[in-house]
Amino acid sequence: MKSNIKQRIVIIIFAIMVGVGVPELMTNYFGEGVKADDKGLAQEESNLEAVKFIRTVDGDTIIVEDASGNQQRVRMIGIDTPESVAKEEERNNEYGVMASDYTKQLFSETDTVYLEYDIDDDDQYDRTLAYIWLQDVEDTFDETNIEKYMVNAIIVKDGYGVAKRYEPTVAHDDTLQKLMNEARDDNTGLWQYQGFKDLW
Repeated sequence: MKSNIKQRIVIIIFAIMVGVGVPELMTNYFGEGVKADDKGLAQEESNLEAVKFIRTVDGDTIIVEDASGNQQRVRMIGIDTPESVAKEEERNNEYGVMASDYTKQLFSETDTVYLEYDIDDDDQYDRTLAYIWLQDVEDTFDETNIEKYMVNAIIVKDGYGVAKRYEPTVAHDDTLQKLMNEARDDNTGLWQYQGFKDLW
């Protein structure tokens, strides 16, 4: 730890002496995956992509706009919610409407969301596949972060969708399965309705 601090001090002093910006020198010294904060200390760059939230499509799909201004449909990885906007009208049901309304509520005060990708980044319907975060967290495998800020997990934890395994995009599958089992056992959210249980 002490050697790291000494290294940083030396780098900062050298940067001042040669007139090189600290952030640029940090990148050159530590590599592309690291940037400097406002105190000149090395910080890991986020693995999440910040995008503009546009609107909700249904319980597990939203529309976002990337940094280039392109809109994309994002399907949440690892979960499924009942249908509410399917072309085949018979597939839509009241639980799908409730799940969609819940997802809209989650994003009601959100302008920016953060996307985390897995092995596959799109599906056969040309939708982007991602875990959607409400905050740019450093540790995406911390269970507290997942339960508080990952929308996929919040939907399952609160009983408005189910965990569903889609190989090979399974980075958070164990946590999502655990949250679903707890919600189901406690009759949380839509699990209180037999009609919802019968869907799965």
